[in-house]
Amino acid sequence: MNVRSNVLNMAGNCEKLLPVSEKLASIGVDPCTGMSIIGHCAAARILHSLGIEVAQNRLLAAAITEPQGGSDLRGVRTVFAGGEDWRVTGAKVFATNALYADSIIVYGLLNGEAALAYVEPGSVGVRIEPMELTVYKCSGIASIAFDSAPASPIDKPGRRIYRSVLQGLAENRVLVAALAVGLGRTILDRAVEWAIERGVAKYQAVTHRIARAHALLEAAAAMVSKTAETIDREGLSDWTLTSIAKYTATEAAVEAARAARRTLGGHTYSRVGEEIVSLQHHIHALEPAEGTQDIQLEIIARTILQKKRA
Repeated sequence: MNVRSNVLNMAGNCEKLLPVSEKLASIGVDPCTGMSIIGHCAAARILHSLGIEVAQNRLLAAAITEPQGGSDLRGVRTVFAGGEDWRVTGAKVFATNALYADSIIVYGLLNGEAALAYVEPGSVGVRIEPMELTVYKCSGIASIAFDSAPASPIDKPGRRIYRSVLQGLAENRVLVAALAVGLGRTILDRAVEWAIERGVAKYQAVTHRIARAHALLEAAAAMVSKTAETIDREGLSDWTLTSIAKYTATEAAVEAARAARRTLGGHTYSRVGEEIVSLQHHIHALEPAEGTQDIQLEIIARTILQKKRA
C-alpha cells in the first residue's frame, strides 16, 4: 500500500471537515489509513487556522502529546531555543505518521510562550522510533526525541498558536468520531453477512441486537455530520458538540463490536472471525483518543450546568 498517496487522496487539503468525515465514516474504511488521515489533518488544520497554505503532496505529522503530560498544552516540556536559528529539545509520543511524514509539526514553548515549528524527520538531533502498539501500527505512530534539533518557526509564538492548537485538538474529536462510525458500520456489516450466510438472521435475538447497533451508529453519524457542518460554517469549534460527537460515536461503535461478537459467537475467535477481532481492537483503541469518554462527559456536564446556572 502506498500510504502517502492513499492518505493524501482521501484527505484532500483537510480544509473542510465534512467531506473528510464522510469518507472516514463509510463502510470498509481501513483503520490504519483512517488514523493516518486523522494525523495528517490534525497538522493541516492547525496550519490552515494560522493562514498557512498546505502543500498538496506533503504528508504531515503533528507532534503534540508528551510522555508525562499527554495533550495538556500548558504542561508541555518540549522547549525551543530562539534566535535566528531555532532548536528544539524534548520528547513526544503517539505522533501519527511520524515514521513516514514529509514534515513534522512540533508544539512546544519558547520563553514560556506557545510555539510551533516544522522539524524535518531526517534532521540531526531527531530520533523517531515506532511505538510498541497492538493497533494502528501501519499508521506510522511513533515516539520522537529531539536533542537540540533544527526547527523552522511557523508563526510568532504566543496566544494565537495556543488557541489554534487547542482548537485543532477539539476538531480532531470529530474525525476520531467519524472513524469510529466507519469501523462500527464495517464490523456490523460483516455480522449481517454472517447472520444471513449461517441462517440465523431469522431469529429476533440476532436481528434486534444488530438493529440496535445500527440505530445507534446512524444517530452518531448524524451527530458527527452536524458537528462537522457547524465547524465548517462557523469556523470555530463548539467543544460540547465535538465531545458529544466523540462520545456517541465511540459508544455506538463499541455496541456494534459487541453485537458482531455475539452474532458470530465462538466463531469470532476462529479464522473466520479474524477481521472481527481486529476491528474490535481498533474500535476500542479509539475510546481514549483525543480524550477518554470520561473527559468527554465532563465537558458535556460542565456545559449543562453552566447553561442551567445562567
